[in-house]
Amino acid sequence: MKTLRLLLAAAWVLSLAAAAAGAAVDTGRAAGTPAGPVKAALVDDIVFQVGNEIITRFEIEEPLRQLAERMRSEYRGQELQDKLQTARTKLVQRLVEEKLLLLEARAQKLEVPETQVTQRAKQQMEALRKQFPGDQAFRDQLKREHLTEGELLKYQEKMIREALLRQQLLQGKIQEFSTGAEVSDDQLQKYYSEHSAEFKRPDRARVSQIFMNRPDPGLPADLFARQDDEARRKMEEALAQLRAGKDFAAVALHYSEHRVTAEKGGEVGWLEKGEIGLPEFDREVFEKLRVGQTSGVIGTARGFFIVHLEDRQPGGVIPFDEVKGRIRQKLMNEGSEDRYRAWVESLKQKYPVVEMK
Repeated sequence: MKTLRLLLAAAWVLSLAAAAAGAAVDTGRAAGTPAGPVKAALVDDIVFQVGNEIITRFEIEEPLRQLAERMRSEYRGQELQDKLQTARTKLVQRLVEEKLLLLEARAQKLEVPETQVTQRAKQQMEALRKQFPGDQAFRDQLKREHLTEGELLKYQEKMIREALLRQQLLQGKIQEFSTGAEVSDDQLQKYYSEHSAEFKRPDRARVSQIFMNRPDPGLPADLFARQDDEARRKMEEALAQLRAGKDFAAVALHYSEHRVTAEKGGEVGWLEKGEIGLPEFDREVFEKLRVGQTSGVIGTARGFFIVHLEDRQPGGVIPFDEVKGRIRQKLMNEGSEDRYRAWVESLKQKYPVVEMK
């Protein structure tokens, strides 16, 4: 089980001082400076110093360790190492930015209401407590980590206070970052012309469906075959009712196992070609059916479908007027991002970032 600090602090905001000493960080000390006798023991574990704040090895390695556990099911060997290296670079960048923002917020003498800090800390502590089967289990975990509930609450208050300070600082900079990010019509048209591949839309269709799952493929072969035949028989029964003139919505409500669409009369809405990844479905909807027609029973790896084609639109390049607003927002966001990055770089001059060797 994760430690209380990891559950509470989302891993990367932890201080090694708290983890190593088994106690909460003293919020009254100078920012980033390990307390008392812990200081000497921690010197080798400081990876970066940002102004008078520190980033510890634990803050970097613990989230990467957890990430590696999740990624090993999907990646192996050098590919896994490359993914983790990319994640490490991004994590360090984020940690450095958080320290820079915190230092600048303090330099500007920003403050957050302590009542808000206390209220949020208590709420998060209560949420943490609920992750344990009972109060005794919670107290036992505190004891194992040499913590008191009061120390844990103070640590949470520290993290919340710092997060709110960073948030307050950024809120005050939003207008500044956005100023000058306006985009001309010529810039919009130029982007549209140079990035036409971004604005290609595949064929799409508006459909309603009746769906029935295939049985679990892990079943014994004879049982699978019987259940599969029964599912197809039910779909043939539904199709017979449709061909006899019964309303599609009523048949979908009665037969379809996809209850979200069944309760809307089978209505799925617009789907792009290839969106659901079933070639048999796409052939029927985009090649065989005409608007207003209903298919027969379509067998796929996922299950059986009966589809009614409500409408269909060919793909192609989306007209400029339809995407003009989207392009404008994209370019404005890029301009704001550039200003933000330039500002962060200026903070690095004010609060030097030093990697400890």
